[in-house]
Formats: sequence, C-alpha cells, structure tokens
Amino acid sequence: MASKKTHLPRRVGAQDAETHGTSLAQISQAGRWNQSVLCQAYLTHLPRQFMRIVAGFSASPGDYFLARAANEPPYVLQKQLWPWIEEWEPRFEARARRQCWAEGGLDDDDLAADGFLKLMRRLRIVLLQDLAVLQPRYPSLPFFAYAPFNGSEWDEFAVAVRSDAAGATEPLSLLVQRALPELSGVLESTREALLQNNQRLAIRLEARLEGIQGGLDSLLQGKVPITFTGHFGAGPAVSLAPAPSAAPTLNFNTAPAPAPEPPVPGMPVVAALAKVFTVRDVWKEWEEGIAGQPAVRVLEETWGSRWRPGNGIRVQFCRRKVIWDELLARTASGKSEEEAVAELELLRAGQSLNRLIDELKQRRRRGQGQGRIRVQVGTPVPDDPGPGPRPTRGQGHRGRWARLGRRRTAPRRQ
Repeated sequence: MASKKTHLPRRVGAQDAETHGTSLAQISQAGRWNQSVLCQAYLTHLPRQFMRIVAGFSASPGDYFLARAANEPPYVLQKQLWPWIEEWEPRFEARARRQCWAEGGLDDDDLAADGFLKLMRRLRIVLLQDLAVLQPRYPSLPFFAYAPFNGSEWDEFAVAVRSDAAGATEPLSLLVQRALPELSGVLESTREALLQNNQRLAIRLEARLEGIQGGLDSLLQGKVPITFTGHFGAGPAVSLAPAPSAAPTLNFNTAPAPAPEPPVPGMPVVAALAKVFTVRDVWKEWEEGIAGQPAVRVLEETWGSRWRPGNGIRVQFCRRKVIWDELLARTASGKSEEEAVAELELLRAGQSLNRLIDELKQRRRRGQGQGRIRVQVGTPVPDDPGPGPRPTRGQGHRGRWARLGRRRTAPRRQ
C-alpha cells in the first residue's frame, strides 16, 4: 500500500504525458523505465491513436469537430438520468470541508468514487446528445417511451441537435489546422521577426532621442550660439550674436513665412505620385502619365510646383526627379529613349529605384565641378585644388595639416 502511494505521482505524470500526445520513448526516458514496465504498470493501456482513427477522426489529437456536442442538454433532462448523482455530490463537497456522515458528508475520503461521479455526469450529457441523433433511425427502441426521452423539453432539444448536425460545417480554424500544419510555425517566426525589428527600431529611436536631449542640454547651458535675424514688431532688426566659437550655430528667422498661394480653378492637385517599380515606369510617368494621373512633364510646364503642394509629394518628386534629369540628359546627348532607359536599368541591376537614386546622387557628387567646399574644423578646403602641380606621394598629409594648423607629432618612444 505504501509503495502504491509513493509511486502514484509517477503513474499520474506518465498518464498525463500520454494523454497530451507524448511519445513512449520520451516517457520512458523521463522515468527511466523500459517499454514493458512502462506499458504494464504506468500507462492506461488505451491505444489512443487507434481509437481516434477507428472512431472516424484523424490520427493527431485535437483536430476533430462534433456538431451535436455544441448543444448542452437542459438540466431538467440531465437530472432524470441517474438522479443519484445529485444525491451524492453534496456529500463529497461536504467531505472537502471535513464534514462527517452525520453532518452531511463522508467519514472517509474516496477519490475513486468522486471521479466516478464526475464520469457519470459527463456520460449522461454524451448519452443525451447521441440519442437525439439516433432516435429517428431507431424509433422502436423501448427506452424512448420513458422519461426523459418524451415530453416537450426532449423534443425541443432533439430537434435543435439534429438541425445543427445536419447543416453544420467545420470551423475555419480547424480546416486551417488540417490544411496547413506549419502555419503555427510560420506565425511564430513572423512574430519573432517583428519583435526583433521593433527592438532595433527602439534602440535607434533611443539613440536619436539621446542626441536631441544632448543638443537641448547644450542649448540651455549656453554652449550653442544662437543668432536671431528678422524684425520684432516695428523696430529695427535685432541680432544677438555671442563671441565666435567652433560650436555649431542655430539660426532662427523670425520673419513671417509667406502665405501659401490660393489654388487656381481647374488646377489638378496631386497628393502622392503613383507607385513605380522600373525605370520605364518612371519615364512613362514623366511623358505620358500612369495610374490615371496626367503626365508630370505637362503638369510642370502648365502649373509649375503648385500642383504638388504637400510635403509628402514634394519629397517624392525631388527623389524621382533625379531619374528624370538623368534620362533627359542622356536623351539630350543624342541617345534614344529606349537606350537611356536600358542603360539606367542596367545600372539598377535588379535593385530598387531608391538604390538607383542614391547611386545617381553619388555619381553626381563625384562628377560635379571644381571648387566644391567641404565643411571641416579649421579653414575650408576645396575638394579639388584646380590646375597646377599636385603633391607627390607622401606629401598629401603634410600639406593638409599645414592648411589646418600645426601638425601634431606623436611622442617618441623612450
């Protein structure tokens, strides 16, 4: 008796794992049992997968649907089957409060009897649901002439069960589970990717906020010079300029912003450019127009920039104008439209149009003329010094440091 009590958790754990679909090999490995001892002493001896297949369901647990099980029998019908269940259940509840037989409870604990009552309560619900479906097939069975299988409550319940069973369809969630068993894995991986992306965005946002906070702290502490230009009221212009410093300068123009131009009657107003994916689409948008919008060339020639008043479309126009300018420059040099489009498509190399725009901008910067100033600490130095003798090898750094100031010398080793 003592051995059974001490081994009861091991047996219950093994049966619970079997109920949830754990393989025999995993259960044996967890309890350090061999297969024969496990099946004889710990498991329930019920071939669950075989029972599911024979009953008409799939081999995997949890993906079946019974339409008649959705209708709960009325309690009036339930208590007419095995009414002694209602007589004994209060005694087990009183026993849980440690009450004896004279007080309405039990003198001893009886887990088996308590489980038997719960099983019988469940089985009478299943019996009522099944007999509601089987009664039209076997109306001559003798027990249909007795309660609870006659009366208005039974007729209403039986009609509801049969109607649901006749026209029931399986839930979409169950169909998806059967058709796409890997859907849960895909959703889980997508969820993890979204969480990682959100974490990266949060880190970037936090870094930018720290930069903004640092700039505001420098501004409030007086480390950043501020220059105000404009007119305050009717007086003259006021300029508050502190001593020169190497720190960056913030300029605030207090002059009122020009009022937006009123819309002209008949002028089209476009909120956003159409989505394009190839250079040919971009050129067609300029010459002919796409997605129901007129040609951009016609809009520019007729209305200027007034047809695109929003900030969003201004940004789109400025970026897409890089491709338009490049195509117009190539066609102006004597190439046909097809050749110009083909060259840019070759330069794009299957990447996005945004990457192509960035590439064209970089090429334009590298190919611009002389005298472009580069901002750096010290005296501004042009990118290209112009014609003349260029420094020989080994003299480039010396000349740069000579322009910026005294050359720093690393301390010699002792």
